[in-house]
Amino acid sequence: MSDGNFNRALLPKNELTAGIRAGKAQMRTKAAQAFQETIDYFLPEMTEEEKREMKEEFMSHLRK
Repeated sequence: MSDGNFNRALLPKNELTAGIRAGKAQMRTKAAQAFQETIDYFLPEMTEEEKREMKEEFMSHLRK
């Protein structure tokens, strides 16, 4: 390692990135639930198909 080269397999696993991914997944789940509740409250006359399409569009924006 004196020349600055190293093998990444020898480095410890980074638990931080796993925690960040888990946190993002939890927040996406909470956002989807909140969006569904908001649609149900403000737009009760919409069909389930329309609500599903709106939720899918919302979730696609979250993944960007």
